[in-house]
Amino acid sequence: MTQSTIIVAGDLCLRGRAQSLSSSELQPLLQDVKPILKSVDASLVNMETAVLRSAMASIPKSGPVIAADKRILDFICEGGFSGVTLANNHFADYGSDGVNDSLQLLDGYNLWHVGAGLNADKAAEIKYLQLDKNKVAIINACEHEFTIATDNQAGCNALNPIHQYRAIQEAKLKADFVLVIIHGGVEHYSLPTPRMQETYRFFIDAGADAVVNHHQHCYSGYEIYQGKPIVYGLGNFFFDWPGMDSNWNKGYMVKLTFGQEMGLELIPYFQNADALGIQLMEGIDKEQFYSKIEELNTIIVNPSRLHTSLASWVETKREDYLQFLLPKIGKNIKRMARLRLIPDSQRESWTPEYMTEQRKLLLRSLFQCESHQDVLNTILQ
Repeated sequence: MTQSTIIVAGDLCLRGRAQSLSSSELQPLLQDVKPILKSVDASLVNMETAVLRSAMASIPKSGPVIAADKRILDFICEGGFSGVTLANNHFADYGSDGVNDSLQLLDGYNLWHVGAGLNADKAAEIKYLQLDKNKVAIINACEHEFTIATDNQAGCNALNPIHQYRAIQEAKLKADFVLVIIHGGVEHYSLPTPRMQETYRFFIDAGADAVVNHHQHCYSGYEIYQGKPIVYGLGNFFFDWPGMDSNWNKGYMVKLTFGQEMGLELIPYFQNADALGIQLMEGIDKEQFYSKIEELNTIIVNPSRLHTSLASWVETKREDYLQFLLPKIGKNIKRMARLRLIPDSQRESWTPEYMTEQRKLLLRSLFQCESHQDVLNTILQ
């Protein structure tokens, strides 16, 4: 059987120091990885932004909104990528109009894309790549935040194991191999949650040949399950944000070989650390990277340690999450009425002062996003 190679990279957006650079100034920043990207049959990166032709209003959401102009498409194309994944928590930050702008611009650049569309059905469409004699199907989805497509609203393909199971079954009938790429996980936490592991293993059981995850802004490890690779976190690819901890500036691309046996290669780098750009790791830095990967992999295959690690990390975030849920001024409304702090007549309609529209959006994010649910459930347990 002929082998085909695909490189998958993590999150890319033009922020920080890169935001003001011209297309010609941006191009040298990927020179270390461009030959690698050009050496494979296909390469894709997670484009973590809308691409707009003109200014427009962003959607109501909790957290930052991100937009770019056509320079990011020049950057992606000239850097050596052939396609992009779009299912993430920022691609639809500017609503249906922003999604429509972005898709039209991507098509104009002949960049293939997967994971978003003008409605839920379009967003869920499988991308089929004909690579030499092999056809590879790519399924892309993200956890639930504010960018999910609906029947009548453009956006991203939602993580839904039932829907992805059906997509995998369909893809297996039409393609030689199936690659599932998910945007999810707990930000700044370098391990999968048990729920993530169970879900991604299920995708392999359903027939996927590889599963790759990104989103956490730090890299994670991987496992070989049933002979197939599951990569739990690539880290940022190109995402400048001065002042973040060192984990923000480290990541890796994964090179997947589809053939008689699945092949997996990690390509580690520094991104936008002391200087703008991608620098491949070498020497002691590369040795330390692989040592850390081995440490993470040892935890990943041990369910008890995976649960314990999450509980330990969540303990450091407990107060933050509880403050989100239980502001100090939050009181029981009936008790407030009994104490005559609010009139009886307003008992049913009164909204506490802290329940602003922005706080409602924050709570919506905490309760609908799968990884936030993982953290909240761990706190409550």
